[in-house]
Amino acid sequence: MKLNRIFAAIAALHCGSALALPPTETPDIEIYMAGSTGQDFNLELLFDDLCVAGTLDTYYDGPTGSAGTQHRAYFCNLDTSKVSGLSTTTPKVLLHKTSVSGGKGGSGLGVNPVMLKQPLDAMSIKNNNCQQPVNGEKFWRCRITNPGDIIQQVPDAGISDVNPEMFTGPNTPQGVAPVDAAKVAKLLEVHSGGALVFNTPVTLKLRNALQAAQLFSGDLPADCTVGNETARCMPSLNRELLASIFTGQIGSWDKVKAVKADGSSKALTDFGAQGEITDTKIYICRRTNGSGTQAITNAKILNAPCTPGAVNPLETSNDLTGPVVKLNAGAGDVDKCLTDFDSGANASKQNPNGVKAWAIGIQSTEKNKNETLAYRFIKIDGVAPTLEEAAAGRYYDVGELTYQWLKVGGPTGDKLKILQRIATDAGKPSVLAVNNKDFVHLFGQGGYLAASTSGFSASDTGAFDPNNPVTPYSHAPNGLSLDNCRVPLFDSNAKASRL
Repeated sequence: MKLNRIFAAIAALHCGSALALPPTETPDIEIYMAGSTGQDFNLELLFDDLCVAGTLDTYYDGPTGSAGTQHRAYFCNLDTSKVSGLSTTTPKVLLHKTSVSGGKGGSGLGVNPVMLKQPLDAMSIKNNNCQQPVNGEKFWRCRITNPGDIIQQVPDAGISDVNPEMFTGPNTPQGVAPVDAAKVAKLLEVHSGGALVFNTPVTLKLRNALQAAQLFSGDLPADCTVGNETARCMPSLNRELLASIFTGQIGSWDKVKAVKADGSSKALTDFGAQGEITDTKIYICRRTNGSGTQAITNAKILNAPCTPGAVNPLETSNDLTGPVVKLNAGAGDVDKCLTDFDSGANASKQNPNGVKAWAIGIQSTEKNKNETLAYRFIKIDGVAPTLEEAAAGRYYDVGELTYQWLKVGGPTGDKLKILQRIATDAGKPSVLAVNNKDFVHLFGQGGYLAASTSGFSASDTGAFDPNNPVTPYSHAPNGLSLDNCRVPLFDSNAKASRL
């Protein structure tokens, strides 16, 4: 892989090649994928790298406003030299990605529908529903509201932020049976796609209040200032407090106190600017059940469904005392939800009364990479959500993701070869290192890690190398099956662990 090729892809992502493959073209190969909304951007990078340079056209749902939150499609001439054994030279490949279907979204769509051959919504680009890029945009915008815009299709493959067996208990999508682990083992071919770092971001004004409160308590260095975006000055929430918030044990921010060494204290709400919030209740912008992002947070923060008797996260609100829970189908919906409560807007349709409130969410760290949205990632238990801290085993909100398809009755031939290449590349350090360059925050590097269990070696010194982002810790160590409920362990393929 040539680095300049990938950097060019990142710089010009979504743009394609001046309408290289418009909807009027007929694909030689058509693939349908479904699942994790958090993987959409990475999948786009992975597919773009397999295309002949300058031939990719991208298609997003959303004729106006936000785009690509439910459906995406990628259409290009595939570079035959990058996928060996194809029956056609430089075939035209159209890849559909469903992230939301029937009001349900996330990783759960990439498991049972694949395993049980259940049809999902998929976006057509051939119903005169897609408009050419205008106003400097780099992607086609496609309508999905008229008959024929959406078609029903059984996905060829799925992507999930956690192993398929996790979609049971509180992770079971509404109206869908829990995933049967025995059927997963029997029916699905599951491939590791590496690990992704997650977090519990807060609205921007809440981040500022947390910084002010922790400067007061002495938990942040005295030379930090409110608004400082560096890791050194990031505020922190501990796991116990996060678990209490997500399960409804604490419903309002005035119950959270900043305490100085001399025992004096102030309520967190004392650190907000006058009129900054109109409601002191805690607002939670969480994901719907079936989301892999929600599943990994349930496991890491609440031990659910990993431990019998674990308390499940709230799905409904207590509008009188809080917290107020907002369910979001996709990662982009969480972006809008947090932004709305920070400003009192309602682009998400989650804030019809225009409330200004401090909200907390759940998101993966390749989001908001330019800090342009009105929320910020935080430390958990005093540790920043960076690749370096995750690879050292110090930051624990990390999930190992998977690509899966049917062993029998699933994709075959050229389609299977392309999916195998995408899944293989998804976990390669060389690929992740380049893609991660687009996920650099002011506090450090977010994004993906390769797993040593896939045969990759981290540094024998224990130091983290962003050009070889491999973690020695895995939820599938030493030949065990992948289980994101398991405490990650040092793997025999690894050479060293950092203190």
